[in-house]
This record gives sequence, structure tokens and C-alpha cells, in this order.
Amino acid sequence: MIKSLVFNNRKNITLRIITPMLALAAILTMQKTILFIAFLITLTFDSLAQSPYQIKSCKIDFVFFNSFQKGTKTLIFKDSGKIEKEIGEIYSIDTKALKKLGWKKPRPVMHVLHIRRQDSVFFLDLDSMVGSGRFALTLVGSSHPEEPIIQTGKDTFDVDILAFVNSQKKKIGEDTLLGRPCDIIDFNGVKIWYWKGLALKKEIIPQKVYEYATSIDENYVIKEDEFKIPNGVKLR
Repeated sequence: MIKSLVFNNRKNITLRIITPMLALAAILTMQKTILFIAFLITLTFDSLAQSPYQIKSCKIDFVFFNSFQKGTKTLIFKDSGKIEKEIGEIYSIDTKALKKLGWKKPRPVMHVLHIRRQDSVFFLDLDSMVGSGRFALTLVGSSHPEEPIIQTGKDTFDVDILAFVNSQKKKIGEDTLLGRPCDIIDFNGVKIWYWKGLALKKEIIPQKVYEYATSIDENYVIKEDEFKIPNGVKLR
């Protein structure tokens, strides 16, 4: 499913809904807060890169649940997150809700792979062995305070979102997850546990939506072909 968001009436940014929490936000009313939550959760892994992680490379396993889907995913990255991939196994729980989100024939289980390089992002369906790719979006600077400049392989433009993001986030505490010290940040009801710039846990309590790390391997050895598109996958 594709969602197009408009910021500052300047440019459409097409963002693919790829995370369970973002899919939940799509069900809710399209108020400014929900748009913000959708954009925030997408930053976990999508066309728009996050700030560099404070760790060179790592492998992290996660579990998630969002009322109509559950599953696992593995994040592997190098170069402090400039190059990364997510491997996901997703189980459908509520097919009616998925149909409302645009899936005509939800599958009982899906296996997906998302690869982000410095200049491109790929979304791959490992069951049907098809996928798509597009230019990555990167924060490259600011034309004036609180208005970042977003750059793709073809274009550069401003997006007036930073002021809104900053107005919504606040640190509400500290915690330890898997032996790692985390800052707990609240984004208008969405709580995220950050360790070295990495989101180790996310939750929306009223909707009983969560995602959290189950293991962290800071000594994981990156394979030579770790971020290559698998043989046999056809890109559309």
C-alpha cells in the first residue's frame, strides 16, 4: 500500500507503508497528529534516512504485534546505518482490517526484505520474488531554521516538518533493555526506546501495538553479499 503525504504544500513524498505501527495509523482518522505518527514510524526504515547510529554495525532481532498482524524482523546495518536491511516474517491475524488497508488478498504469511543503500531503497517480496526500488531521500541541510532540505537522486526540495516533530517529542524517562541504557521518548502517545540512535522498542498503549528487540549482536560479522538483492528477484 502506498501513502502520499504533503508537507508545506510544496512536494508530495511517496512513502511505502512497511511497518506494523504505520499500518495501524493508516486505519485511524487522518488528523495532523496521525500523519506525524505515520511519518515518524516510517523513519525507522524507508526512503528517508535517519541520523547516523552511534554504533558502526549491528544485528538486532525484533518481534511485533499490531492487532491484525504479528511477526518477527531482523535489522542488519553497517556504516552507522547508511547501509542496512530488514528481513521480515509477517503473519496475518485480521484479514478484514488488512483489506481495508488495500490488500485485496492478504496472505497468511509473508516474507519480505527491505534494503537501504546510500542512494536507493528496495522493497522485495521473497514469496513472489518480485520487488521495486526508488531513490533514497536524505537530509542534507537546512535552508533556514527548522526547515530541512531533502535530497533525492533527481531533486532537492524543502520539507517543513522539523518544527512539528520537535514540538511533539519529549523525553519521559530512562530504561534498560537487553542490558542497553535507553532514553524513552514520547511522540504524542507513541513511546520509543532509543539506544545509540536505534529504536529498540515502540509501543502505542491504547491500541496494544508494540515492537521490541529480542536480541542484539554488536559483534555480528557483515557478509560480503549481505546487502545484495537475492538472485531470482525481479524488479518492477
